[in-house]
Amino acid sequence: MDYHMPQIEGIDWEKAHRYIPSKELLLDVLKEIIKQAPEDTKLLTEYKEQVLQDPSEENYTAYRIQAHAMKASLRSIGSDLFDEAYALEIAGRQMQMYPILKDTEAFINDYLALSDTLRGLVDTDQDACGFDEALFFEKIKCVKDAMASFDVTTLQEAFHIVSDMEIPGQYADHINGLKPAVRDLDYDTVMKLCDEIEEMRN
Repeated sequence: MDYHMPQIEGIDWEKAHRYIPSKELLLDVLKEIIKQAPEDTKLLTEYKEQVLQDPSEENYTAYRIQAHAMKASLRSIGSDLFDEAYALEIAGRQMQMYPILKDTEAFINDYLALSDTLRGLVDTDQDACGFDEALFFEKIKCVKDAMASFDVTTLQEAFHIVSDMEIPGQYADHINGLKPAVRDLDYDTVMKLCDEIEEMRN
């Protein structure tokens, strides 16, 4: 590993390095996890409640997708919480209410505690990194390619870089639309918005 990170219980930086080889990108991913933690945990709680109220396939699927997205973030930083998220994703896939009811709250508490721990590693108040047009379109293409191959880790990493930029007004609505689409792994919306962004360049 060619960069140093302080030791944190439950985080294996060597594993993180396999997915994120640069410290700069790793810090970007950490910042995004911290920023999204309140919304991600809120959504998981809402989807759990929907499953309890109406155990339909649609509600289990929404829960599974959210657990999967959080699992992918945890895997990318080498967190032990990956196992908890994976178990919840499996419960959603197999439509098992008991583990969702029993384990969701504990996972959410662990996830928020991890977010608080990571906050000390990064400056979440940093200004956005400006707008690099060439890099922007390179990462939009990367988002499309990753979505097409369902490479969730690469998808999220590429979009992290885009979302940290100061997005010009003509692209702002599309990027705002991509945020939930990337989070929910909404293939059709991701591909449509990326295509439209690329067309705006031409």
